[in-house]
Amino acid sequence: MLRKVQVKNGVLQGLVGKDPRITVFRGVPYAKPPVGELRWRAPQPAEDWEGIRKCYEYGDMPMMRIHPGTGNDFYTKELHPTSADYGMSEDCLYLNIFSPAAAEDENLSVFCYIHGGGLQDGYSYEVEFDPERVARRGVIVVMIGYRLGLFGFLAHPEITARTPEGEVISNFGFQDQSLALHWVHENIRAFGGNPDHIVICGQSAGAGSVQAQLCSPFNEGIIAGAICQSGISMAFADEEKPFGAAMPLREAEIHGEDFFRQAGIENLAQAQEMDASVLMGKLREISSDWRFGFGQCIDGRFVKESVWDSYYNDRLPDVPMIIGVCWGETQGGMFGGNSFTYEDFCEWAKLFGDREEEFIRIAGVSNDEEAEALTKTDAQNMLLSNSRGFCELRSSMGKKVYYYIFDHDIPGDDAGSFHGSDLWFMFDSLGNSWRPFEGKHYDLARQVTSYWTNFVKYGDPNGVDYNGNPLPKWEPYRKEHKAVMKFRDTAVPEILGECPVLDFRLAFGKEVFGDK
Repeated sequence: MLRKVQVKNGVLQGLVGKDPRITVFRGVPYAKPPVGELRWRAPQPAEDWEGIRKCYEYGDMPMMRIHPGTGNDFYTKELHPTSADYGMSEDCLYLNIFSPAAAEDENLSVFCYIHGGGLQDGYSYEVEFDPERVARRGVIVVMIGYRLGLFGFLAHPEITARTPEGEVISNFGFQDQSLALHWVHENIRAFGGNPDHIVICGQSAGAGSVQAQLCSPFNEGIIAGAICQSGISMAFADEEKPFGAAMPLREAEIHGEDFFRQAGIENLAQAQEMDASVLMGKLREISSDWRFGFGQCIDGRFVKESVWDSYYNDRLPDVPMIIGVCWGETQGGMFGGNSFTYEDFCEWAKLFGDREEEFIRIAGVSNDEEAEALTKTDAQNMLLSNSRGFCELRSSMGKKVYYYIFDHDIPGDDAGSFHGSDLWFMFDSLGNSWRPFEGKHYDLARQVTSYWTNFVKYGDPNGVDYNGNPLPKWEPYRKEHKAVMKFRDTAVPEILGECPVLDFRLAFGKEVFGDK
């Protein structure tokens, strides 16, 4: 196997994986540490090294408000049982690469994964990720680390003023991801990979990151496919602030100034000199959760416009995509299915202007119960309408997109198919979980992982599973054939019925966002 490889910067030594057919390279630097003068600046390519760099240990996690593994919330138990043992610092721009190749010329497809966490939390080696299990299917897996929150997405007038003309302002975390993808494109042949077949995937904020990378001109020609799990951003021109909306640069700068003021920081120079943990402590004092967070802004170069402007005007690469959600996450909590009254419905209808009466007639809502019912369906539920609406739009442009809904039972508590529950199945990592998974769960995981790796290899999820069994046919979504794969006890292909409310909203969105 390829245990030692020569990349642009020097020689890397990997380790034998749990599966001896896999070589694991942990902590591969793709950029200089973004510390000191490089804080809040574009990532710089990694420096060369002498001798053999032993890639045996994970790099540090990016800076977060709370060190993962030290809390007692739902996701600490779910995802971070050993995270307290890992370091956390600004020096976090590393890749973890898992290769099944025995020779450089194997030309294997490459699966690049971007973790979620609201752009404020998360890291690339959480317990639900088991890249070795995916690599066993004959693909190279690359897990990307990037800057988060305050260090990854702060905007401020002083940062704007010092940024050379023509360079990207803020969105440092997205710039990190992009540099990582370019590093992979330039170096992956050494690991036995095909630089012309890189598929990117992400869940939640990772899905938002995938969309940002797809829509950015910085990545032209290096992405062959994309998977967005539980986080497609879409707009229909009938929301005050659509999910995943990027701030205009000036608004993001004001947000940064507000942080400095509340934190008692006089200027950028003072902030630049502060220890990272001190800065994060100041942010934690202001808000221990995400109510005061830092996210993407429209900087004019890396993020040139909202993703839905790109979508409606077909300004993203013509690559196949997989889009999907977990059913449980759509039925309550932060992502939808919440209280919605008839009064709320009437206020919503007014947003359609002179088409208000037409919308009311199509929706057929006349009381609180009927209004709230909309929040459970593709008509108004945020994740469902965004995901299916995107599939409708892309397929109408002749693009290939596959849609799924993950609705398997999750044992151990009453959480249901919660946000991120599909990751255990996509990474075939059930054995890492505390949950009492049984045979049917492992059978489904074998199917899901096989669909994903088939897609990485061929741009089509269909074929056979790891054991050579034919997979149920997963057809692409089309307006005249609204195919969806339901992941229950097994993969079940279905056809969705018509949704006139969603059709109306999508047509309205085309009128507002199209032809820009």
